Order: sequence, then structure tokens, then C-alpha cells
Amino acid sequence: MAQAKSPEELRKYIRVIDDQDICIGCGACVSVCPYQAWELDENGKARLIWDLCYDDFSCIPVCPVNCIWKTPEAPETAKKKDNWYRFSHPLTPEEQKVFEEWASKYGITGKPAKTG
Repeated sequence: MAQAKSPEELRKYIRVIDDQDICIGCGACVSVCPYQAWELDENGKARLIWDLCYDDFSCIPVCPVNCIWKTPEAPETAKKKDNWYRFSHPLTPEEQKVFEEWASKYGITGKPAKTG
């Protein structure tokens, strides 16, 4: 498991967005991420673990259906979808503030997946 980052460090990253409606569940993103920031969800679709995404971006070129983008480059439709990401743990108030700043900056309105 990747080492969790402080809220100050989390603020640095732009992260990626994926569109599960396009995803074919091949797992390429899961296999190349050095931070274990991807998983296949209960439907076999790629889901980002938001707080573990540290801007490696190796997931983008390996996706055979091009459903992963750097957050600023993601289509607005993908930003509005729910369940394409989750958190590795319940966020602290400081981490929640960083997440909300990120979501506001990039226009993310989709809700995280419920886990556990």
C-alpha cells in the first residue's frame, strides 16, 4: 500500500479522471500505477482511489479505449459522473478541505463510490 500523503502534499496533485461508461475493465491502469491508485470495482470497471493518485500519469497511455484524462483535460460529462473514484480511508477534515478545493477548481460534481 502506498504511503498516505499529508494534506499539504495532497494539494499539489491534479490527478486523473476516468469514464467508467467507456472503460472495458482491462486493468491496464491498475497494473501500471506505482501508487496502487486504481482498482477494478464490483462491475469490473476502473475506479480511482483519489487520495493515492500522485500524478504519475502512466495510466493514461496504457488505456486502450482512452477513457482516462488528466483532470483539466477531462470532458465535462466525465466530471459529472458518480462512482468513478473513492477514498482509501475516511478523509480527515483537512483532507476533505483539499478534496473540496480540488473538486471546485476542476468542476468535479460526481460523487465518490461508497466502499466498505
